[in-house]
Amino acid sequence: MTELSKIETLFSRAGSAGRKSLSEAEVYSILELCGLGAPVHVVVPSPLKEPSAAAADLCSRIPGEKLVLKVLSPATLHKTESGGVKVMVKESGPVGEALLAMAAKFPEAEGFLACEFVEHSAFALGEELLLGARSDDAYGPVITLGPGGTAAESLIKSLRPGLAPSVMPVDLAFNSQAWKDFLEGSWAWGYASGGVRGGRRLAQDGEMVKWLEGFVHLLRNFRDGGPSEWAIEEFEINPLAVSKGRLVALDGVLRFRKAKPDASRHKPSRKGVESLIHSRSLAVVGVSEKKMNMARIILNNVIKAGFPKEKAYIVKEGASEIDGVKCYPSPADLPEKADMYVVAVPAPEVPKVLADAGASGKVNGVVLISGGMGEKSGSEDIGRTVVDILNRGREKNPDFALSGGNSMGIVLNDARVNTFFIPEHKLEHPLGVNPHGARTAFVSQSGAFVISVISKMPWLKPAYSITVGNQQDVTVPDYVERLADEDDLRVIMVYMEGFKPGDGLALAKVIEKARAKGKQVLLYKAGRTAVGQKAVMGHTASIAGDYLVTRAVMEKAGALVAETFDEFSDLAALAYYLADRRPENGNTFFMSNAGFEAAGMADAVKGLLAAGMSPELAADMGRTLKEHKLDSIVDAKNPLDVTPMATDAAIGAIVGAALASDEYSGALVSMIPLTVAMSTLPKSPDWPDDLDNSFLKGAAAAARAEKKPFIFCVGAGARYEPYCALAQSLGVPVFRSADRAAAMYGRYLDYVLKP
Repeated sequence: MTELSKIETLFSRAGSAGRKSLSEAEVYSILELCGLGAPVHVVVPSPLKEPSAAAADLCSRIPGEKLVLKVLSPATLHKTESGGVKVMVKESGPVGEALLAMAAKFPEAEGFLACEFVEHSAFALGEELLLGARSDDAYGPVITLGPGGTAAESLIKSLRPGLAPSVMPVDLAFNSQAWKDFLEGSWAWGYASGGVRGGRRLAQDGEMVKWLEGFVHLLRNFRDGGPSEWAIEEFEINPLAVSKGRLVALDGVLRFRKAKPDASRHKPSRKGVESLIHSRSLAVVGVSEKKMNMARIILNNVIKAGFPKEKAYIVKEGASEIDGVKCYPSPADLPEKADMYVVAVPAPEVPKVLADAGASGKVNGVVLISGGMGEKSGSEDIGRTVVDILNRGREKNPDFALSGGNSMGIVLNDARVNTFFIPEHKLEHPLGVNPHGARTAFVSQSGAFVISVISKMPWLKPAYSITVGNQQDVTVPDYVERLADEDDLRVIMVYMEGFKPGDGLALAKVIEKARAKGKQVLLYKAGRTAVGQKAVMGHTASIAGDYLVTRAVMEKAGALVAETFDEFSDLAALAYYLADRRPENGNTFFMSNAGFEAAGMADAVKGLLAAGMSPELAADMGRTLKEHKLDSIVDAKNPLDVTPMATDAAIGAIVGAALASDEYSGALVSMIPLTVAMSTLPKSPDWPDDLDNSFLKGAAAAARAEKKPFIFCVGAGARYEPYCALAQSLGVPVFRSADRAAAMYGRYLDYVLKP
């Protein structure tokens, strides 16, 4: 019998007994079958008979001078806290007494486990690890490695994001480099391997890799859709002790269940997705002749966007034309195949509309605006019906695909398509091209998130604004995968709520692909808490996923993960304006006309942002300060407090010198605009200011010429919005607090300069 067959037998025996977990002794048996380090152990069955003889037997079989006695009981989850663990000298008399005491305290116990005492320190960092694995619908089986011991949970919570634990889905490609990267990214293993200052190596990397590969082998064989009838739900070794150069399990939990069949979805064809993002013909269903309903708003937005009317159609019986667009009674009657077929009808009408579209063979991509397709309680039957209709439609047209339901629509700048159902007087639609912005795609499950962002950031003009809704067919990873192949696309912004089965891993793979092609990927993942997951489940009917896993996997794949909505907007501005200005290093010049801002920026400097100035550059800037009569009150340095006395001419000359210098790869300038020395308000007969005289035009031009980042901050109120708008119109990212600007730029630099 092979090792895998023996493990299968263990699961089957436990499953037949109605158990969903293995005992600690059974966990050790599995580790031994995998060639991994389990302590020498002896099981004493319950009810306890002849305790003296049992004690003498186990004392003769357990090595060393001490042993560990444990209760075996599925009702006792925390053995240490409940008194179910005792470390003692290996003498048969005291051991027999301890067995009797445990039997009295835990009458429900299935037995008792005696283990060898493994020498290590429970309080030294790196000597107790936690190696875990679990089944995840979004990512498949996932392995985690972090600090272990009784304080593992509280320790992990106290660490800043990104430190622990390391996470890796087992379905990713594994090789020696992958394991090296995994271990180097593990804060806990850094202590075990002597990778911290003053530390010593407690175990070789190869010892840890042996354990990791053993877990991968187990999880690939006992998983949903795998070769066994059983799947590992959760497997945790805590602590995994580092002792005398080897790794030994000192406790283990394994929960299992019947394996589920392969839940992989039927992905839409590449051409189906292509039709939705490069539409050359378009039809709308649900347009009213008598009122401005949702479908008619969409039709008018399409026309106003500049989409050719001769390529736009309405599917409606009993009408010949609405708003100058021809009507056809059914999709089968359309004069050509519709690349995009926008459906905005009440939920009960959706199945027939989709069935007609699929049966016609003349529809490629459907944009389903209508909601209630499975994301709402009670609509599950409609959701399943939609999937059946899609499958039937693909029999006639393999490129039949659906985006939505519950979608806000899609805006395609190149194709002049705008299917958002927001009237123009409510939102400045993201049409047109910002000459200073990188070519960008915005893919979001939430349509409201997209319109909220572009309403606050009207200068943001994505080439693609795609809202995906409940991902009934086409999902976020499907869109990102296709967009990753757009050579001139520089930035992909993603808002994610929930995953379809396997889509967490799929998104990680396409982000890795996009990053390898030089694109920047910004991600916000919602649904991080139990309450948050319930909120997004109501919207997307998708798997919310575990945020800790998502953040670790997506960052490893190459995403810049935003922690808050404001952070998403800040990082989006930096990526949009600076994606084509890759700095050579993190050296940044900081300047303000207020001492508190200069100090705040210095305090916020982290990561790759560096201060300092060479004597040569200081002398050059000193001459500029002297020319503008500032040398008596300020010295050239970085950060530089140029004082409220500085004029636009002085500031422009200093910024220009910093950007022209090889010492700095970028500049962050923050101005308190209330000073009378600068022009910070629009021209008016009531004051001397004139924004045409601002230093911003020259500084922005110098940054473009040098291809270096230039970030601007305005630390003042709403009166100075025109000042901010001027900077944004020149392609300069604008912040309203200097310390936040420094912190966000530091995060962005950490990302773009990561090897």
